[in-house]
Amino acid sequence: MRDGMPSGTSFLVSFARGLGVDDRVLDPMAPKLLPRWMAWLATMPTTLGPAAGAYRRSIRAATFGLVDHNVLRTEAIDVHLEHALRSGARQLVILGAGMDARAWRLDALQDATVFEVDHPMTQQYKRDRLGGKTPPTDIRYVPVDFEKERFAEKLQRSGFQRTERSIWIWEGVTMYLPLPTVHETLHQLTLLATEGSHLAMTYRVPNRLPFGAIGRAAIPAFFAAAGEPLKSTFEPAELASALAADWDVSYDEDSRGWKALTGSAAAPPLAFLSERLAVVQRLR
Repeated sequence: MRDGMPSGTSFLVSFARGLGVDDRVLDPMAPKLLPRWMAWLATMPTTLGPAAGAYRRSIRAATFGLVDHNVLRTEAIDVHLEHALRSGARQLVILGAGMDARAWRLDALQDATVFEVDHPMTQQYKRDRLGGKTPPTDIRYVPVDFEKERFAEKLQRSGFQRTERSIWIWEGVTMYLPLPTVHETLHQLTLLATEGSHLAMTYRVPNRLPFGAIGRAAIPAFFAAAGEPLKSTFEPAELASALAADWDVSYDEDSRGWKALTGSAAAPPLAFLSERLAVVQRLR
């Protein structure tokens, strides 16, 4: 992200959740969090009547499936989140929360405590846009620059209980961090998460960008120009070895698997098959 600015990719994710792929809006909070012009584009279908479907399809195509990808990713993580809550987790930690609005939109979180850990600039922008409004669940904001600070101490000072089960979401973040920072974050997480806790994290696998040599050059250049260069990748086997021995990988799929899990109306886009979602559980 650029100095002094919120994360640009967080806006893109929120836009996708606010627009959706059909009349079911995944995130009704998105218009409050987006810049005015993006909020206008996301809510346009409500004014178009029968043309709303064609409008959504045009945006989905123009973004090379980015809208579909983010809808699928969000829905798949929601499935695993609700499973973890049913299994006894009472704390949700969202690492790199961006414009995430799960604390507002998911009824399953009403009895949980939600900790949003993110860069101070992104977090301050979000809180300013919300204007002091509070969600129906207990939410704690934890400002952290992952590349410069450890989050474990700040999280505990905000009320995180190491003895209680937790579910951690690390969505669409690891690819923008150096590999040592990813490993350090996993280490801190392991120190805090007790037996029975879950982690749902996405990561990018190497050498799977689409469109041949053009894609391999253009896609990283786009993210670099946006101020959020792609920095790290994992092979699935490397991710398992990066975790402590007492974590078990129970799920690891790309967006084709997310669609099978959720039955979503979104379509898995070729352009983003390099991102996978892994769900791991602490066994002891």
